[in-house]
Amino acid sequence: MKLKKILSIGIIVGILSGSFISCNDYLDINENPNFPTEATLQTLLPSIGATTIAQIGLNGALIGSMWMQHTTQGNTTNQYNSLVNYSVTVSSYNAFWTNAYANTLPDIQLLLQKAEEEGAWNYWVIGRILEAFNYHFLTDMYGDIPFTEALRADEIKAPKYDDSKTVVYPAILAMLDEAIAKESQAKANSNPNIGNADYYFNGDMDKWIAFAKTLKLKLLMRDFETNRAQITAILDAGGLLQEDCAMTAFEDATNKGNPFYEYNIRQLNTVENVRACHTFTEFLIHAEDPRIEQYYEVTNYAKQQMAEGKDVTIREMYGGLPCGTKPSAEEEDADAVPLIKSSRYLQSYDDPAYLMNSAEISFLQAEAYARLGDKTKAKTHYDEGVSRAFARWGYDASSFIAADGVYVFKDSSLDEMLKYILTQKWVASAKANAWDAFFDRNRTGIPEISTAEKVRVSNITPGLVDGYELGTLVAPGSTELQVNEFPKRMLVPHISSATNPNAPEPKNVTEPMWWHKN
Repeated sequence: MKLKKILSIGIIVGILSGSFISCNDYLDINENPNFPTEATLQTLLPSIGATTIAQIGLNGALIGSMWMQHTTQGNTTNQYNSLVNYSVTVSSYNAFWTNAYANTLPDIQLLLQKAEEEGAWNYWVIGRILEAFNYHFLTDMYGDIPFTEALRADEIKAPKYDDSKTVVYPAILAMLDEAIAKESQAKANSNPNIGNADYYFNGDMDKWIAFAKTLKLKLLMRDFETNRAQITAILDAGGLLQEDCAMTAFEDATNKGNPFYEYNIRQLNTVENVRACHTFTEFLIHAEDPRIEQYYEVTNYAKQQMAEGKDVTIREMYGGLPCGTKPSAEEEDADAVPLIKSSRYLQSYDDPAYLMNSAEISFLQAEAYARLGDKTKAKTHYDEGVSRAFARWGYDASSFIAADGVYVFKDSSLDEMLKYILTQKWVASAKANAWDAFFDRNRTGIPEISTAEKVRVSNITPGLVDGYELGTLVAPGSTELQVNEFPKRMLVPHISSATNPNAPEPKNVTEPMWWHKN
């Protein structure tokens, strides 16, 4: 079974990463050409697990890490120039859309039908939760999407686009409620064994129900004041997930590794495309945060110095390039960081690919309690979140969250609490849920966008620039947007807008979703 699972991952990753920019081969969102309709529950679930992570673990990781300025385009390559400069179009990164509608969602629909017919309620619950997750990702990335008519190919060739706020979101929440309500049926002894057909929790229904409750809390937080009572009830009831929800079934072989690694390192055959962004490196260096060594390689400069027996500083060991700007290695400014002093992004075939991480869950609760005015519980979950984020890499956060620590929680106001919580959630999202940090930034406005001009247009270390606040994002040195503008969405792919008469008028990349902070 393990070999079969790995092979399915490899096929999916290979297909989807090969269509990295536009995925034009998938023209009909109502067809799934890759899997037979006579599939079994035992083959459908691994397929769904793999396709769910295929694009979130590839383009989601890439877009999230670059837009949240954990990384930036390498100085000597051009693979992701349009991404770091915010010049995405209707032809950019279409595989999010086509993967979901051509592969994942039809397979989920088939799994739900078969599971109901066979009384396999454990499979049914997992399928319903993953259905909710996939629709959540689509509507949060694109806004209005085909939903009520999306998978009715036998009846409807041009599905309508449903309103994200009034149709899609309530339906997603209803899916999660349905799954949670079937907990006892899903745990009954009459259900078939799932085991390692489930990439995420190995068939553990307690964990899947906890994931559903946590995802519901996350979605309700999109509109906190409207959902205050439901949020309070979820917090009071407890039972939220206490661990990562991630896929780890990767091997060091072609098309069997982490999706981002497979495309960026193995397929493109270069390690120069993605480098550290100085927005993030400077934040970590200033805090003397040990996690920096898990995110980036030691610079070539430091390697040369150490080979000669010389001492090096942490800033010489790890350095970033400016977001969206490609200074030459010969830049003359005395304070500039030449290319030899910038770090490559550290990637491995076995990097987990996350749907949700445990630190994120703690910060989600911390934010909810802060908004409810409970400073004590907000601090408890904030400290827990920082600790979990450190523990992921084997570090102890105690000194960082102590009374005199650099990450100590401060609660003089709601704005201050949210700033500390969301900033640490941004840090914890690196090499995990960077795509979700993109959602959080637009939902809350944190991290803010710096207006410090010099840090934007030069390669000077941000900490040396007057007016720049560590932990704030910078406008790219070259950008299609205004200096203080930030992307709010991906654009509905041309493969849908050009062929579906029900597609809405194209939107601007800066147009906010209904739940965004303008």
